[in-house]
Amino acid sequence: MFVSLSPEQLHALGEVSEFYRLPAMGPPRDDENRPVRVRFGLLADPQYADVDPDPSHVRYYRHSLEKLAQVIDELNQQPLDFVVTLGDLVDRQWSSYADILPLYRRLKHPHLTVMGNHDADTLSRHLASQRPALALPKHYFHFSFAGYCFIAIDGNDLSLYCNQANGDEQLRAQHMLGQLQAQGAIQAQPWNGGLGEAQLDWLAQTLQTAAQRHEQIIVFGHYPLAPEDRHNLWNHQAVVALLVKYRARAYFAGHQHAGGYQRIDGTDFITLKGLVDGARSTPFAVVELYGNTLTLHGYGTQHSLTLK
Repeated sequence: MFVSLSPEQLHALGEVSEFYRLPAMGPPRDDENRPVRVRFGLLADPQYADVDPDPSHVRYYRHSLEKLAQVIDELNQQPLDFVVTLGDLVDRQWSSYADILPLYRRLKHPHLTVMGNHDADTLSRHLASQRPALALPKHYFHFSFAGYCFIAIDGNDLSLYCNQANGDEQLRAQHMLGQLQAQGAIQAQPWNGGLGEAQLDWLAQTLQTAAQRHEQIIVFGHYPLAPEDRHNLWNHQAVVALLVKYRARAYFAGHQHAGGYQRIDGTDFITLKGLVDGARSTPFAVVELYGNTLTLHGYGTQHSLTLK
């Protein structure tokens, strides 16, 4: 299932809609008589903007164009089934999409985008400026490939990035955030978000169906779920409980640019480092799934992992 854009949203987003449509997937690369080895590329938080570095000189927004070009060139040399960007393609400017789109068009592999909080903010402001105003779209989907179920969730479902065309969703987001702040939850930050009830129900049903089909489950999201961190999804505990219940193999996220890792009851929660951080560092990864082993080959400052 793919949550599609409306004709009005497609028209308003124009070429940018390429990032938020599911690409055609080719057949698995391995011979049918051998165990299938799935390989995909991962990068997180290019967060490009044509602006100077932040005051702390941690985020080099303008450098992301050059770094993203290097990463795409490297990924094009790899035998991959697809590539996933784990959110925050741009930082703040609608015009930034026009600068990064030609780079992504050079990518030789199918590309899937997870919507990040900076993407959601930029898209939402652009769509709200239309007449009439258009809602921030929902961007969660799944697909089956080579015995795996790949799922992408949308952590901006309930968030302060929703605009007036999203109905009461921003009010519900404010209520959720207020409750978490009253509880002293560290993830109760305005730049995070959460999953609404409809998406949680969809996720539970999708996981259940995948488990019944004996598919291994891989999930992508922008907001981390574990370990505990101020960057986590507002209702991360509910999502962790679902992934553990249905024995998801792994969850990949961005958003926390320092990266992170935790295993909970057999599910690996992996957060990639942010591409925008550092003047020259280009962290990204290639993930290989083969049998019961998940291998994350890290590049640049991204650590490697072999998880059985």
